[in-house]
Amino acid sequence: MSATDPGCFRVGDLLVDPGRRRVERDGTELTLPGLTFDLMLALVRAAPNLASLDTLMRQVWPGRVVSPETVSQRIKLLRAALGDEPEAPRYVAGVRGHGYRLIVPVEPCKLAGGSVDVAVRPA
Repeated sequence: MSATDPGCFRVGDLLVDPGRRRVERDGTELTLPGLTFDLMLALVRAAPNLASLDTLMRQVWPGRVVSPETVSQRIKLLRAALGDEPEAPRYVAGVRGHGYRLIVPVEPCKLAGGSVDVAVRPA
């Protein structure tokens, strides 16, 4: 987790905790392998904007040479873990040839005593 990240993110009905590298829905942890979690976090940090293929390749696979197909395959794994469908996306939308974005609201939050408080955004 970087110094600029809040304690967690509320992503629609998901809770994304960068510090513990966890994604939960209704208190149940969703299993995301390391690179899939990294991809999710890159999309969360870019939201609501589009994360370009180049940006995703740099952030998720730093120092490695990967292709847009690698990103596409990892997006498929992420969608499967979230129960998302490319034909009727609930979380991740693709923009062919450009990148991906989250289509659910993303709000910073903090973990306080085991519970989640949505952080208040400055006006």
